[in-house]
Amino acid sequence: MKGLLEKHRHFILYVMIGTVATAVDMSIFFALTDLARLHYLTSNIISVFFGILTSFELNSRFNFKKTDFRVRRFISFAVVCVIGMGLGSFLLTAFYIWLDLPKFIAKVLSVVMAGVFQYIFNKNITFRK
Repeated sequence: MKGLLEKHRHFILYVMIGTVATAVDMSIFFALTDLARLHYLTSNIISVFFGILTSFELNSRFNFKKTDFRVRRFISFAVVCVIGMGLGSFLLTAFYIWLDLPKFIAKVLSVVMAGVFQYIFNKNITFRK
């Protein structure tokens, strides 16, 4: 069991950090859509940005422990995340508008699917040794 946890340590921490970043993202998203009455896509762009900042800082310090080349790593991380945000926004639209799923369910599904994409690229590009 210990070997399995160690083998997947980065993924497990990535998911835990992603959960924190997603909570930041989702909280801001719903505050902007439901309280500030901003358009859902505008809210999504803003909330994802704050999720990116949270995720980068926590992953670079606590997960991958890569604090060198911070500007280069942040740019790489941000590019992957912006692509993920585009994918997430497309999926959010598909689920919410085209499939008529509730906004919360649509957001959760889009975050999970975009998150898997981002993990693969950030692990192998942004935080590689």
